[in-house]
Amino acid sequence: MKQGYEKRFNQGDIVYWCHQNGHEYSVKMGMVDEQFSDAVCIDYLSLKENRKINGIPINEFKSEEKYKKLPKGWSYNTQLFEITYDEIKDCVGAISSPECIKLAYKNGLLVKDSIKFHGVIETEITKDGYRIIKKYPLWVHHISNVSIRPDKVYFTYDEAKKEVDENIAEFYRQANLSDYEWSLEQINKTIDMYIKINGKTDTIKNEYKNWFINMKNIEDIEIRIYGTEIQWKYWKNKKWNNIEL
Repeated sequence: MKQGYEKRFNQGDIVYWCHQNGHEYSVKMGMVDEQFSDAVCIDYLSLKENRKINGIPINEFKSEEKYKKLPKGWSYNTQLFEITYDEIKDCVGAISSPECIKLAYKNGLLVKDSIKFHGVIETEITKDGYRIIKKYPLWVHHISNVSIRPDKVYFTYDEAKKEVDENIAEFYRQANLSDYEWSLEQINKTIDMYIKINGKTDTIKNEYKNWFINMKNIEDIEIRIYGTEIQWKYWKNKKWNNIEL
C-alpha cells in the first residue's frame, strides 16, 4: 500500500486539504462522506441559505407557472423581483477548529453545499406577460463535492497549510534560480524520468548528467525523451540530436 493510503476517515469527519487553482494554493475544508481504498469522498460545506425572492426563502421559492401582466410604466430596466438577505448573526468560529465546524453544522449554520441552489433567478418575459423562474444556465458548473487521495487529506488545518506554504515556497525558489540552474534542473528531471521509464542504471543516469554539464550554453539547451533515446537541441534550432555516451 502506498504511504499515506492507510489513513482512515469516518463519515462526518471534518478534514482539510491543499487546493490548487492554477498557480494559486489555499486550504479547503469539508465533511467526509465515504472512503474507498484510494480516494476519500468529501462534501463541501457552506453557510446556510439566507436569500429570499420577494420575501420567500429561495429554497421554498418555485418557478412561477402563470404569467402576470407587466406593471404600468414598464421598461427594460424595470426591476420585477427583489432579492433580500436574512442576517446571519451566528458565528462559525475558527475554520481551523474541526469542533467549531461540527457545531456550526449541527446548529444549521453550515450545510452541505449540494443542497443549496446554485442557479440564477430570472424574469421570463413573453407576449403573454412575465413570470419569475429558477434556472440552471448551461454555463453554470458548480462543484459541491470532491474526491482526494487519502495521503492528501488531513485531520488538521495546519497540515494542509504546511502543504500550501511548501508549494508557494517552491515558486520563490524557482524565481531565485539562475538561467543555468533552471535549465540544468529541467534536464536532470527529464533524465530521471527517462531512467525510470526505461529501467536504466544509476551509472547511465550519471553519464547523461555529466554529458550535459560539460556542454556550453547549457541554459539554451532543451531535451526530450524520444522512444528509448534522449534527444537534445539548442532552443533556437529545429533539429533534435541523438546522444552516444
